[in-house]
Amino acid sequence: MSDREKSMRRMEGTETWHRLLEWDLGSAASERLAGIILAHEGFRDIDPSHPMGGKDGLKDRVLTHNGRRWVAAVYFPRGQKAFSDIKKKFIHDCEGVVKNNAGGIAFVTNQEIKLSERKELAEEQNVDVQLFHLERICLLLNTPSLYGVRLEFLGIDMSKEEQLSFFAEHDSRIAKIEGVLSRLTFRIEDMLDSDCEEPDFGSKRIDEYRSINDILQAEQEFMEKIWFDRHLSLRHRVVQGIEIVDPTIWEGALSSAKSIVEKYGEDDLGPYSDFEWGMLNGKLSALRWILGDEWDMLDT
Repeated sequence: MSDREKSMRRMEGTETWHRLLEWDLGSAASERLAGIILAHEGFRDIDPSHPMGGKDGLKDRVLTHNGRRWVAAVYFPRGQKAFSDIKKKFIHDCEGVVKNNAGGIAFVTNQEIKLSERKELAEEQNVDVQLFHLERICLLLNTPSLYGVRLEFLGIDMSKEEQLSFFAEHDSRIAKIEGVLSRLTFRIEDMLDSDCEEPDFGSKRIDEYRSINDILQAEQEFMEKIWFDRHLSLRHRVVQGIEIVDPTIWEGALSSAKSIVEKYGEDDLGPYSDFEWGMLNGKLSALRWILGDEWDMLDT
């Protein structure tokens, strides 16, 4: 798809629908996108098999769901296929459930599957099934928390309306964090002011633990550093003409990037090894969990 074609965006969510259906990025990208979607939907311990190709033992991924072992299968052909082809692929992948001693299968596909067809697939095998079909994936990628994922895999920028939704959700998250901090602060102050016996915190006193401000400052630092690294990747694509960003939005992004360089210095902003990048994201995830978010909340 040319840059001109990408810039002529269909509205009402249909652009995401069409780009998924006309998938041309190959199996590795589709499996990575599927992994992100499954993690967002509550699957854990996701272990890919061979995204770059190879025998996978009838499983693209092994993962856990509600404490049980599951397998995942990904089917992203280009264009809509006949239901008989989809069903054939699904039945084949379901063989991996028994082979891998799993309790269910997550089937992720860019295919449109009707309600009656979904029911037929779900009842086809005597195992738990979750179908992530075209419409369901579109719905997820068109929500504020996954706008960045949509941009990375489909090259679809936020519209002005989506920017409003994104910042509204961001404000809601900040309000939620403030509520958690307020309740936590109240409980600590009440505990310190009470005449009851001081609780046992092991070898540490309560005043030796990180303060709320320490936690917020660290969360802000890791968020900014991760955002900056992602910004550099996007900047490269913009300079190369691979992606087009609204000039007003891009001007703001460049200004934010300059502020981060001035704040931390270029020497403290990567490049990161795979280990360092994993640690950076892991620390952000842990801090946000403390502040009331779910695990793996890595939006920037």
